[in-house]
Amino acid sequence: SLPDGLSLPDGLSLPDGLSLPSLAAELAVAAEHAGSLVPPELWSNAPLFGTALTPTAALLQLGVIGAAAVGGAISRAELDGEAPYAPGTDSYDPAAADAFFRARPLLVAKRLCSLSYLTGGFTAGVLWDWLVLGKLLRDEEYKALKASEPNRAKEALNLCEQLGPTFIKLGQALSIRTDLIPEAYALELRQLQDAVPPFPSTQAKEILASELGLPGGAAALASTFRSLSTEPLAAASIGQVYRGTLHDGRTVAVKVQRPAILDEIGLDLYLLRLLTPLQTRISNAVNRLPTYDADIASAQALVDEWGRGFVAETDYLYEADNTESFAEAMARRGLGAVTSPAVVRELSSSRVLVTEW
Repeated sequence: SLPDGLSLPDGLSLPDGLSLPSLAAELAVAAEHAGSLVPPELWSNAPLFGTALTPTAALLQLGVIGAAAVGGAISRAELDGEAPYAPGTDSYDPAAADAFFRARPLLVAKRLCSLSYLTGGFTAGVLWDWLVLGKLLRDEEYKALKASEPNRAKEALNLCEQLGPTFIKLGQALSIRTDLIPEAYALELRQLQDAVPPFPSTQAKEILASELGLPGGAAALASTFRSLSTEPLAAASIGQVYRGTLHDGRTVAVKVQRPAILDEIGLDLYLLRLLTPLQTRISNAVNRLPTYDADIASAQALVDEWGRGFVAETDYLYEADNTESFAEAMARRGLGAVTSPAVVRELSSSRVLVTEW
């Protein structure tokens, strides 16, 4: 039965001929009928099918199977060679990225799992130093946090290298911002300016041959280069550089872009933008500040501005244009001694940049 005095909220009413008591009676009958359709052994958790398998055990097994299936599907999700936008100075588009990755939830879930797994230990360590050894033990000077900075900074450097091009680029940007991060972190992250791990040269030379339109693959590079260094002389977040000699005798620098770089960057920028509201709220909560919509909008705008510049760098033809424009500007000012390497246009593309040494 219904409690005395129970009534509908203001503005709501039942159809004509129906009252709260009659509605409750109808629901009770429906519930009793539904219960009669369920075998008694399910309610009692008795063994099923004459075996030792109970409904609870069956549900647990189905749950494990379902979780394994989902986990397997996530682990098999791979970048398919497509990116949400093309390389270029004005191609970065958060709305296009949102639509693109909403259609690829398993890929997003896989990257989130990877980020969580790789950063979990570092995050837990920093929280331990700050929250437990600092806040809870009332260490107002955060001595433990400061003492651990050199080791944590080394961990941060290793993390950037493991997380890939986007975070290497982010680490490079932060390495000169001691107003944003501690000096110990900045010093370690500066190693990313000139000591980024390279990707395999076999891949690089296949990309180079493909961009030059050589049907024989890497083996056909001898038709363009008299010599080409076996390993890169330097590696950066987006590409790496080889030294080569053309058949006309010119020594050249050959910059080759990392494979699927824009696919990776696009996914990471999407996730950074997706997680920005959460990060902003946590940061403000730590500093005991309220979070306003303007705070989140400002943080996302910062991600967008940084992303726009990063995506522009994936177009080596844009870099070629800037290289030539710089040399021309210096010549017009009578500063011929200040110049830049000549671009070998016929061997350059959006993924390969060849300049004279």
